[in-house]
Amino acid sequence: MTSTTDVGHAAYFAFRDRLLGDLRTVILTGEQLCEAGRLIYGDPNGLSLYGIAAPDMAAKRVTLLGRTVIECSVDAYSAPVADALARLQAGTAPEGPDPDNPLIVDLFCGSGNFGYHLGQRLGRPVHASELDPAVYGTTRSNLDRIGSAITLQLTDYRHLLGQLPARSTHDTYVVEPPWGAAFTADGLDLTRTSPPVPEILDDIRRSRDGLSCHIAIKTNDQIAHDSLARSFACARHLRQITPGPCLPYGANMDFHLYELHA
Repeated sequence: MTSTTDVGHAAYFAFRDRLLGDLRTVILTGEQLCEAGRLIYGDPNGLSLYGIAAPDMAAKRVTLLGRTVIECSVDAYSAPVADALARLQAGTAPEGPDPDNPLIVDLFCGSGNFGYHLGQRLGRPVHASELDPAVYGTTRSNLDRIGSAITLQLTDYRHLLGQLPARSTHDTYVVEPPWGAAFTADGLDLTRTSPPVPEILDDIRRSRDGLSCHIAIKTNDQIAHDSLARSFACARHLRQITPGPCLPYGANMDFHLYELHA
């Protein structure tokens, strides 16, 4: 017998396939945004970015591509991570050439919502890079409309790293590369993201001139091949923030904070 939950989950996966398929680079309608909120989070208001929920996005002229809707970190996820990072950093004394002015660097900006919440909560400027011109265009427009001071560049994350010398051990990097082939039947394999997470971490280390930093990363609740621990073998796990699950195992989100050693 097929349950209501099974039907709901099937509808979610079918819609997810569309968001990453024919709707990938299409700006969604207000009705589609509300449907995404209902199918992914159980409520149209669950799809909320920059403090604006899906039913209000059209009136606020916030636009999202299909791929961004499925890839973004919504307010209910991003805000608790920002709170956890603020508490963590408040309990440690920063070191470095400019310890009281740490960086927030969002390397794969997407919607920009994760970096937006970190910047708002910690009261710091955010530097961000986005390589996809379509995602960059909609995000730049959204950030302008909400009055965000995020400095967003249409560039590769490595170019952004080269522009930002290390300041402080409280410098924080948001690592959310596209999952693509990394989202497998066995779970999320962080060695197969685009680019692979271990490669990104090596690039961050090279930019740090021997200074440690903090990393914020989104994963899902099913990790393949121990790839999270393997990727962060040279880092110290600080916090795990797990939103309440609303989807089948393997499709829900987890967030982690690490101290990345030089």
